[in-house]
Amino acid sequence: MDVEIDLNTTKNEIAYKVYNSFVRRYPFPHCEINNFLPDELVELILKNWPNSTEFKTNLESGSVVGDVKDTDHPYNFRYQICLTNVDEMGQIENNKRVIWEKLTSLICSSEVVQAFVTLYANTLMRRFKFNIPSDLFSKINYSPKIDLLHDKTNYSLGPHTDNPGKVIVFLVYFESDLENDASNSYGTSVYVPRQKGFTCSKGSHYPHGDFIKVCSANFHKNNAFSFCRTDTSFHGVEKVESKAVERKLLQVSIYGEPK
Repeated sequence: MDVEIDLNTTKNEIAYKVYNSFVRRYPFPHCEINNFLPDELVELILKNWPNSTEFKTNLESGSVVGDVKDTDHPYNFRYQICLTNVDEMGQIENNKRVIWEKLTSLICSSEVVQAFVTLYANTLMRRFKFNIPSDLFSKINYSPKIDLLHDKTNYSLGPHTDNPGKVIVFLVYFESDLENDASNSYGTSVYVPRQKGFTCSKGSHYPHGDFIKVCSANFHKNNAFSFCRTDTSFHGVEKVESKAVERKLLQVSIYGEPK
């Protein structure tokens, strides 16, 4: 990473944006943050994007739970590198790897993680049955998992609530063929089940037809979408039908376990 990027300053700049963000509460707590990372850092990320051979498909990585063996399945048009996995990080070309190691250190920092925990504190306190906000930091261990993602036109992801071990997820969008599309809403979609009162504690994936899409995040460069994992946090990805598209993004899953 260029010496011009000061990690300590950047941690606090990101934390400032997170702490002062607006959370939408329905149908589950979620938030969008524009210009999440410094512009110069985003340019370094795109300049040092890994080679396609260094990514794994969803099928190869085992990231989709269930009987998904067909290589032409819509879930399998997403490619990923787990930056918090030493072996997968080691597959990235040496001269590019330094930016990803520094970015991982930045995202995993206590400043960034604590900011997101605070942003969703009310929901997390209900989840862990805490009465005092400080318990979220003194009684829970947080561990971020970071996946660098690259998906293509046929990729789609049915509505699901996510792995029950997760507490918060956020995605940072980097680049897309749709960047200049004025109606760009091809980021993560938020859904409401057609069956009133339907919940899911396991994170299973469901058909799009069983849900109503209420919004989609804008897939604009450096836009971040986050949500707090609940049994009603149904989200997914719509298939782009109108044109050939490639999207580059980062997904951060923060897991939380009682100490």
